[in-house]
Amino acid sequence: MIFWIIAALLAGLAGLWMALPFLRARSMEMSGAEGAISIYRDQLDEVDRDRAAGLISEAECEAARMEIERRALVAARHMDQGMAISTRAPVLAAGLTGLAAALVLGGYAWLGAPGAADAPLAARRAEALAAQAAAGDLGSRIQLLIERSQDDPESFETWWMLASSYSAIGDHASAADAYRHAVELAGDKPGVLSAYAEAMTLANGNKVPTAALVIFDKLAAETGDPRARYYLALARAQAQDFEGALERWAALARDSAPDAPWMGMVRRDIVNMARFLKVDVTESLPDATAAEIAAAGGAGAGPGGDLAARIAGLEVALAAEPKDYKSWIALAEARLQSGDEIGGAAALGQARREYAAAPFVLQKIDEAERALGLDLTAPAPARRGLDAEDIAAASALSDQEREDMIDGMVAGLAARLEEQPEDLQGWVMLVNSYRTLGKPSKAQDAHRSALRVFGGDPAAVAALERAVGAAP
Repeated sequence: MIFWIIAALLAGLAGLWMALPFLRARSMEMSGAEGAISIYRDQLDEVDRDRAAGLISEAECEAARMEIERRALVAARHMDQGMAISTRAPVLAAGLTGLAAALVLGGYAWLGAPGAADAPLAARRAEALAAQAAAGDLGSRIQLLIERSQDDPESFETWWMLASSYSAIGDHASAADAYRHAVELAGDKPGVLSAYAEAMTLANGNKVPTAALVIFDKLAAETGDPRARYYLALARAQAQDFEGALERWAALARDSAPDAPWMGMVRRDIVNMARFLKVDVTESLPDATAAEIAAAGGAGAGPGGDLAARIAGLEVALAAEPKDYKSWIALAEARLQSGDEIGGAAALGQARREYAAAPFVLQKIDEAERALGLDLTAPAPARRGLDAEDIAAASALSDQEREDMIDGMVAGLAARLEEQPEDLQGWVMLVNSYRTLGKPSKAQDAHRSALRVFGGDPAAVAALERAVGAAP
């Protein structure tokens, strides 16, 4: 009720303001012709003042006066003469006020929602996130789950879904943290513990950490969890116990259904380990296919066994320590020598993913790609600058490698700008980079190239001039 009273008052005031001209007292006003003539008189006076001040000559003054007088005569002929008279119209004013108020209130009652509850910004934002999450947007789903976990930190279901969402986008560190909360709420549920330990392992570069190893040992002993058994075998391989790893993977394969979802990964690792150890793969995998036997180097690692063993050794080493770009390049070369061109390209593709944050390494991989004649169709996206991962990687490099890394980043930026020249900030960054590295000629070349793109934009040109002219 109070709402309608306030709305009615506001509508009445708005209508009254519209009707105000009809309530003024009787008055007489200058007609349009008289007003126009007064303007021309003022113009004549201004011309006389300019002549007296010496701003215009006598001839100019006379010509201006004649033109103003001509315009005044034309205006006088086309405009009404006399005075305009206005009178009050209170009845019309009251009617207009009432009509405006009725239209406003009636329109709102018909089209509005006066009974709807308030919708705070937070509630509207939550609705938008929920709609986007329902449409499959993982980012919105994660943000919504984060807010839910803050509102209700005791909800196992929220933490479990948040961890699963993080895993889906490859953020294993965040997934491990969310799984930790889920474990605290769920207790010793095997499935939750297993997922938590796997997330810790993936966040650790696929190396089984001690905390995960303890969980996997417990689960394997109590429940025989396949995931725990797989990672325990991987831990054996990472500890250089290759025979023990092969034995455990073979046992897992014997105990699993042929169509179990983890069997593809288990069979692959058995084949690789058999090739590395130069043993008959059929002893560990009796139903090995002809392709698997060939990939393992044959039943007795016959002709070509040395190359197969080299490939297997590289694969095992990279499984234990994937941050070794030289080994990835060596693996691609070895696979190519064995006739496995697809495998060689896959090795370089995996190396790109491992080193997506290290432009120096990406440059080396590009050089290897060209040297080996491989054509990767999905190169890593160009980077715009250093981030935390780059800095962490740089801290472990030698001075020469660090310089190579910086040169690689600048070279990558230059290459990207050749294909995507409509990036002003990129050109400014490139000019600044060359200048900082003590390469003024390259900075000038980049500056000229940028001007060919942004020469018609004064603001862009000014930014480029500041970049090329700044002191290093």
